[in-house]
Amino acid sequence: MQYQSHIRGLNAYDRHKKFMKDYVQFYGHEKNVDNSLPIKTDKDTLREGYRFILSEEDDMDSTWEKRLVKRYYDKLFKEYCIADMTQYKKGKIGLRWRTEKEVISGKGQFICGNRHCDAKHGLGSYEVNFSYVEAGEQKQALVKLVACKGKACL
Repeated sequence: MQYQSHIRGLNAYDRHKKFMKDYVQFYGHEKNVDNSLPIKTDKDTLREGYRFILSEEDDMDSTWEKRLVKRYYDKLFKEYCIADMTQYKKGKIGLRWRTEKEVISGKGQFICGNRHCDAKHGLGSYEVNFSYVEAGEQKQALVKLVACKGKACL
């Protein structure tokens, strides 16, 4: 009877803390084996399956992972690229397609396509032969990039 009156005198949060403390004391600190299994999220699936340019072979595979990647790829705007030029001195430039938010703001078309530059004047439009390795295979793509003329954004 004394335990019940003690519990009734607690608010919901304090009651929850008490029950959880009692639960851990009774059942121990070990977690369920099932909970320790790695969880693969949609983001993980996109990172594994994403291709800069999808081939027809990629379209033919009908696993849910490939369909998820294809759906994401179809949402991208593949006219202009966004560049990451933070490592250009090492000869490394990263390119990606624009998202809807960037298209609406004009980034990569009317605003410099460098991730870290927001210049609107003195821009030049370039067609870049982008050579990259993807899934262990050497690939090339001709892409459009709008960037500051000269070395203003490097």
